Amino acid sequence: MEIKELSGLSWYQLTLDPGVQVHQALADFLEEKSLSHAFILSCVGSCSRVNLVFPETSDIPPVLGSVEYNGLFEINGIIGDVKRVGKEIKVHLHGSFTQEGKKVFGGAVREGTTIFKMAELVIAGKA
Repeated sequence: MEIKELSGLSWYQLTLDPGVQVHQALADFLEEKSLSHAFILSCVGSCSRVNLVFPETSDIPPVLGSVEYNGLFEINGIIGDVKRVGKEIKVHLHGSFTQEGKKVFGGAVREGTTIFKMAELVIAGKA
């Protein structure tokens, strides 16, 4: 187990507009605010495309499967983090979504996940 104290956090509310890709928006946010690490604590809204990956085996590391959904989906929640690793920005998100008010699905949220109407996020960031 690893425990880190998180001090010196700044708090942000971020609203994403229609057509925005979630991963790119979060990478742009990290750059714009000159943060080293940001924690996505809450996200609600809607998507028109959801790209997910999930483990298909119990091996470590597991074989990953992927699925893409296109349509109209409510975001029940997305959490995760965005951080600088060397010169790269890494986005790590997990989410839960609802289709037509009844089918709930989720997994690791991948690039290409796109906002339908809007999404509202609460983020804690560290310089």
